[in-house]
Order: sequence, then structure tokens, then C-alpha cells
Amino acid sequence: MSAALPPFKPGTEVTLDGIAGASGLAMGRAVRIPALGDAGALDAPRDGAGTEIERARLADALAAVRGELEQTIAGARARSDREAADIFGAHLALLGDPELAAAADRAIAAGRSAASAWRAALGELAAMLRGLGNPLLAERTADLADLERRTLARLVGQRDRIPAELPDGAVVVGDELLPSELAAAAGRIAGLCIARGGATSHVAILAAGLGVPAVVALGDAALRVPDGAPLIVDGDRGRVRVFPAAATREASAQAIAGRTARRAAARAAAHQPAVTADGAEIAVCANLGAPGDADVAFDAGADGCGLLRTEFLFLGRPDAPGEDEQAACYQAIADRLRGRPLVIRTLDAGGDKPLGYLAQPHEDNPALGLRGVRLALRHPAILRTQLRAVLRVRPAGVCRIMVPMIATLAELRAVRAVLDAERAATGAPPVALGAMIEVPAAALAAGALARDAEFFSIGTNDLAQYALAIDRGNPAIAAGLDPLHPGVLRLIASTATAARPLRRPVAVCGGAAADPRAVPILLGLGVRALSVAPAAVPEIKALVRTLSLMRCAEIATAALELDDGDGVRALVVNTWPGLSAHPD
Repeated sequence: MSAALPPFKPGTEVTLDGIAGASGLAMGRAVRIPALGDAGALDAPRDGAGTEIERARLADALAAVRGELEQTIAGARARSDREAADIFGAHLALLGDPELAAAADRAIAAGRSAASAWRAALGELAAMLRGLGNPLLAERTADLADLERRTLARLVGQRDRIPAELPDGAVVVGDELLPSELAAAAGRIAGLCIARGGATSHVAILAAGLGVPAVVALGDAALRVPDGAPLIVDGDRGRVRVFPAAATREASAQAIAGRTARRAAARAAAHQPAVTADGAEIAVCANLGAPGDADVAFDAGADGCGLLRTEFLFLGRPDAPGEDEQAACYQAIADRLRGRPLVIRTLDAGGDKPLGYLAQPHEDNPALGLRGVRLALRHPAILRTQLRAVLRVRPAGVCRIMVPMIATLAELRAVRAVLDAERAATGAPPVALGAMIEVPAAALAAGALARDAEFFSIGTNDLAQYALAIDRGNPAIAAGLDPLHPGVLRLIASTATAARPLRRPVAVCGGAAADPRAVPILLGLGVRALSVAPAAVPEIKALVRTLSLMRCAEIATAALELDDGDGVRALVVNTWPGLSAHPD
């Protein structure tokens, strides 16, 4: 504890405000962890014991870390946690980077120890990433720090910052936390209270996948929380209560018990349709990122797959998957959904998801660069192969094709031309072609797009990013990314209104679809299908059953006239008090 930051004293409730990292409420006691630089034997001897000895030591350490990462990735995939699998998959890819290995080997050949050489190689890469001035790439330096720590633990010894034995209700409190540390502590901690980071940091993403309530970006105030202090972590509001009063504790306990009961009831009714109080059936589908996710989605009562992220087939490999491999994968997912609809998004790479086998020059602003449909049209052979694979899926009509990042009608028509040509060549039956609405221009021109797109799916994460000019990968500003901002809602309304005359279905597959405070607004604006993470399906279906479309439309109309997203959320909670499970 810094002398300049005296600890909070028992007896007075203190409220700390940060950024909501992962939703949920948790009650427990603080377990302080030391800063990274104070956490044990971090010193790496500079001089080695000989080139061959140090090469062997580094190879053994990297092999051990590789095995740990593969186990972590397998566990993430088993629980359908795509984000965790992607994060640790990126770590695994870095571990196998030949340039990184070559840099370490050169240092060993120059007489450095394995630990010193590995640290130097990672340091060079981190400096290069920071020097590019790209926040997304600069954020990957945290991945490098994690790899350094894991490897040095094998080479020079290093005690874990999170104790092996933790009390019930342990809330980890510290300056920052590494993804590997959170993964290792999964199941043993109740919440996170972190001074640094942001809503899109890897730790926040992992915490959400693990169901660990988290508040991040609390600043130095988090460092004033003493070890053992009772805490309430509100991961929905981005708030931490230190030494909470008895009334606060009781209200939080009731809120947690209420949530537990509602989740149990929702799971019990998961396979019933989501029909509103005034008789409208809303499709509640699942977003999938791997074949195994389909089983989880079916068991959760999903009405189908509203978004299959096909990137898992294309990333982290030396070449693009062929038609047979893709067709077999898509067919396996369709079979696991047992005839329910499967919306397959064409490859959405580029930007922060580079493909090593495609020539992709450095971009100063990859979010506005060669990504999504732009990349597909630049490499038509990859697009053509993917479309052919989708056309092979049976039964006919179970699949629909969705094109990401559409900004102009010409882009959609170009994809349509390729699809029509492949249908003619193969004799395949028709497949519906739809557009993702992620670009404001597409929302505003939805009337024109609707003549060619057979359905729309709104990606609220990117739509909010572009509408609000906030890079969702930049932790310095990402907290301002708000899909309930009235300006974003007007774009959603514009899309739904334009789709109505031609009866084009409108879905939302972005994060707002899983936000209980957003769902009434989305339905009121004309959205009739929601696609969420498989685990969220039962509760969203249960919520839909409590709503009236007529009342949703009234509140959505009022929401469009408000000043900001906070006002929209307040309007929703005032209208449906049950959507606020928080103590005041």
C-alpha cells in the first residue's frame, strides 16, 4: 500500500466508481495481490551457461507454456467461451512466432541466458507495437507481458500472485491482472476490483465469459482497499462498495438471490417459445463461434443460430480452409441445430483479425480499412469457396448467408453476383442473402438495400462504434461506447422502418440483444429477432414473455427524444422496475 494512499478504514461505507467490466453482483472479501513488479523472482540472469544449454531450457519452457495454453483453449471451447479461446489462441500464435523465436535465439547465441533472451525478444516486439500508434496493436503488449511472466515462471521461478488457497467469496483487488492469472483462478474467485484496464480489456472479456462480476478502471482508489475488507462488486453499474453498511449488504443479498431464482426459472422454460404478452413470437437465437457451440445453443433453447462467426476456420493457420473442410464444418453445425435456422456470416477478417496468408498492408486505422466485405471482394477466390461450401449444406433452406460491413448497395450486389454464379454452376437451390447493418450509411440507406437483401441483422457493437466515433478497441475511450445512445437507436429505427414495406426480417446480433434494458427498446423499434451468446438465451426468452410490443413501441418512441443512453436506461427501468436487480 502506497504511503500516499492510506487504506480505507472500517466503519464507513465507501463507493468507488469505475467501468463495468463483466456483469453481475458479487459479495465477498478483498484479496489484495501485489503489483506485477513486486510479485516474486522476476530477475532474469543476463549471462547464460552455454548456447545449447540455454536453447534447450528455453525450448522446454516454451513447450510447457504451449501445453498450458492448449489446455486453457480446450477448456474455453468446451464451455463455448469463444472470446477466451480467441485470446489464448492469440497467445499461442505469438508463442509460435518465428521472428520472436529467431530474436531470442540470436540473443542466446550472443551469450544471454534463456530468460534474458526471451525477455529481450518480447521487449523488442512490444516496443514495435507501441510505436505503430495503433491502440488495438498496442493493447497486445499486455499479451506479451503475460507470455513473459508465464515463461519466466518456468525458467527462473516466480510465485503466483493469486494464492492457491482462497477464502469463500474472494474478490481479487489489484492494479492489474493478467489473463492467464484469471484463467488459473477461475472457479475460486467471486469478483474482480481492478485499478487499470477497460471494458474491452482481455481480463474484462474473460471475466464476462467466466461469469465473474468485474469492475475495472477504478484508478488508485482501488489500491486503498485493505486486504480482507468486505466488498460488493456491481459489474453492471461499474461500482464497488467497500465496507458496505448492513442495509446495503441485505439489499445486495436479496438482489443476488432474486437473480439466481430468475435464472433457474428461465432455464426450466428455455425450450418454450418467446411470445410477448400481446402474442408476438420473437426469435431468440444464438451467436456461435465453433461447432461445439451448437450443442450448447440447442440445450439452451435457442431458436437457431443468428450469427455463425466463421473466422475460427480461417485464423491461426498457414492457408485458407478448402471447400470440403468448410462444408463439413457447416454441415456439422446444421446437424447439431437439428433443423433450426443457421445464419452463416461470410469471413469477417481484416482490421484487428489479420490473416497471415493474405497480403494485408499496415493500416493506420484498421477499423476503417480493408475488412469484412471489402476484404472478401478483394480476394474473390476465398469468397467463392466459402459460398460454395454453404450451398452444399442440407437440408436446403436451413442456411442463410449474411455479409458483414456492408456500406453500399454495390457491395451487396457484388456478393450476390458471385453467389448466383456458384448456384448456376452447382445447381444448388436458392439461399437467402442478407446484410449486416454495422455502418451508419447502411442504416440510412436500408430502403435501397432492402431491395436486394432478404434480411437484415444489426451489429450494434460496430454500429455504435462508427456512429459515435469511438474505437471500441481503445481502452481510453471505449467506456463511452453506448448502443443505447439515441443517435444509435435512430439508426436502428431507420433500418427497421425501411425493412417493413418489403417485409424484410430485422434481427440484432450485437451486444445490445443480450442487455435486458435494451431488449424492450429494440422490440419497440421493430426488431423481431435477437441473437445472443448461448448462455443468455433462456433469460432473454423469459424477458420477452413479460413484455408487450405496444408498450415497447411507446417507450422506444420516447427514448428517441432523450439526450443520452443513461436517460434511455432510466426510462426503461422506470417503466419495467424488474429490469433493475440492483440495490440503490
